[in-house]
Amino acid sequence: MTHGKAFSPSVCMNIQQDSRAGWCPVLMAFAALLAAPATLALQATPVSTKIELDGRLDELDWQRAPVSAAFIENMPREKQPARDRTEVRMLFDERALYVGIRGFDADPASIYAPFVRRDKVFGNQDNFVVWIDPTGARKFAQFFRINPRGVLADGVWDEDNLEEDFSPDFDFEAVAARLPDGWSAEFRIPWATLRLPRPTPEKLNFIVFRNQARDTRIRSSNVALGRVPSCYLCVAEELTGLSKLPSASGLTLTPYTAVNASRDRSGGVATTERKFSAGADIKWRPSPEWVIDATLRPDFSQLALDTPQLKGNTRFALSVQEKRPFFLEGSDLYAQPFNLIYTRSITDPLWGARATYRSEGADAAVLTVRDRGGGFVIVPGTFASDAREQGASQATIARFRVPFQGVGGTGSIGALLSDRRYEDGSSNRSAAVDALFKPNDDSRLRAQLAASQTDDRVLASKGDGHAAYFDALYDNGVHHGWLGLTTVSPKFRSDNSIVTQNGYQQLKFETWRCSKYEAFFNNVCAGPVGGETRTRSGAVLARWVTPQLYMNGLRNSEWSLQPRWFNYSRVTDGGRWHHVPTLYARAEGNPGQRLHYAFAEVEAGRGVDVASDTQARLLATGLAFNTRPHERVELEWKANDYRLSDIVRGHWRLHERVLQVVGVGYITSQDTLRLIAQHTLSKRNPTMYAFAVTPKSQTQAVSLVYSHKRGLGRELNVGVTQSNQRASGGVSQSGTEVFAKLSWALSL
Repeated sequence: MTHGKAFSPSVCMNIQQDSRAGWCPVLMAFAALLAAPATLALQATPVSTKIELDGRLDELDWQRAPVSAAFIENMPREKQPARDRTEVRMLFDERALYVGIRGFDADPASIYAPFVRRDKVFGNQDNFVVWIDPTGARKFAQFFRINPRGVLADGVWDEDNLEEDFSPDFDFEAVAARLPDGWSAEFRIPWATLRLPRPTPEKLNFIVFRNQARDTRIRSSNVALGRVPSCYLCVAEELTGLSKLPSASGLTLTPYTAVNASRDRSGGVATTERKFSAGADIKWRPSPEWVIDATLRPDFSQLALDTPQLKGNTRFALSVQEKRPFFLEGSDLYAQPFNLIYTRSITDPLWGARATYRSEGADAAVLTVRDRGGGFVIVPGTFASDAREQGASQATIARFRVPFQGVGGTGSIGALLSDRRYEDGSSNRSAAVDALFKPNDDSRLRAQLAASQTDDRVLASKGDGHAAYFDALYDNGVHHGWLGLTTVSPKFRSDNSIVTQNGYQQLKFETWRCSKYEAFFNNVCAGPVGGETRTRSGAVLARWVTPQLYMNGLRNSEWSLQPRWFNYSRVTDGGRWHHVPTLYARAEGNPGQRLHYAFAEVEAGRGVDVASDTQARLLATGLAFNTRPHERVELEWKANDYRLSDIVRGHWRLHERVLQVVGVGYITSQDTLRLIAQHTLSKRNPTMYAFAVTPKSQTQAVSLVYSHKRGLGRELNVGVTQSNQRASGGVSQSGTEVFAKLSWALSL
């Protein structure tokens, strides 16, 4: 084990006491590069006594465990020795993996440790992040986070698409401790939580990140990474010394009970309903590779309201985030270049079952759900998407992916099968194959081919369709280039997804060059983006070429300026060709501990009123703030405003507004009180249209929920929601719901 002998920042601190040692940073960088090939393995140590999770790493086992401490900064300085020393140790027993992290800090008073909700541990706070690749394929990782306050976050990392997904929740424990010279944390990750293959491995791949929230975000890791690398797991460190690991298996039953009482009023007529429901989720691991999930009469009532969206001037259906736990296992497998899986299309499940397989040689997932319907089926079109009522159906999805690696590079090959069969005899099925190839750490190629078959008895429509996608990416941290091609035939449709547009061909590109500075703006990137969309018959739908300036700065800030002068679009078949130049600007960052986060964007210029195919003046603004009036109180403010006005007469045509306030009170680490208040407004000026429009419609909703969470699957939620909706010339509707839900997990 060589980590303990590596050239470290603490050694350099002693050297730099000599004023002639200005060469120390250079020596550190040189030593780190020389040491890197020899320090890509950390040995895990068997536990000899019980580990008490208190965050302090004071047991004898921690003291005798080998140390990984050669951390490299990758943000804002790339591949430079870390400014503060970080030590990682790992222990194991027959039940769990233990990760101990010690973060020294030259200014411990600057450590930022706010109260936040679970899965809200981001780079704007001090935190430790542990990534573990359980299969060894370097395509997928489970990640576990903690901030110095002890708040947890977890999820999965998809290496193919370079995306983090915080939706899945895993069974693990972690405790943090503040120290005079920094802070530390202990993680206990059960082997049953990790998706280990069979036979159980003697080594695992891992990455540990440390975030420090200072004037600018400082991120370092135990492996050398760039600021935005195109490959993370390919350079992951190996954890060796593992032996006699259990063949993880087990059965977890999570029953729930829920009580709802609601009162709705529509047009002066009131109805009252009381409902008691019960159901259960089952998770079974018959072998390390397989996870079997089942749900019976799941309660998918939304404990958190979906964030409202502006939709009055849109032509295509909008998507919302999946929050329902049953659909989150293996969610990274669903990601594809041209997405054909959208589980929110399953509206009201009666029961569901899923099998997920993970191994070094392959990943797979099969999901089938009985959906009672009640939502809408998205019917895509070239110029706009439509919808019809959704009846009861059986939705089935199967996904398969095989990684490969060789001298020429690494990648994966995948396949998808999607089927939706309705009680009325309608059906839709689609199939796709996709491939990803990375010839080196800076380049990536992706391709996907898909076909669909639809028999819609409601619309009396039958047809076969196809789609194809290809993109190429090059990014070495300084130069960035991306090219994407998409073609979708007019009859292509996927009811288990949210394909909103078909009958088009599209070409898009991005290219820019970045410069690094030791100043307020530490990363400045400039270059053009653009593209063109055409119908299958060749008519141009959109064309744009936009120079852009993107910058990273202090306080974790990001800045973007795009003069969109060369933007053109057509919104109806045979409609006008509009020149719609705008100026777009965006800024976001973390100004301070009281104003935790700030976001602002504005776009001004010309747009198209799609309802009348008329060019109009456009002004769109968006604001978001996270404020901390007290360390135990968090307030999130969001506001979006969209306005169109007549170019000739100056009269307003359309005005939309969305407001949302989310307030969270942190009573204890397990108890929270959350208030959500939302308001939406949509107005059209009837004098500006030659057809009838709704002059005004608005909705309000308020939700108050108390939550007590003892752990994964063990929680109590009690709340009340009140909403009302009014529209000019329509029937006013209002409703009040009181609910309580209790769930508890039993390991059998």
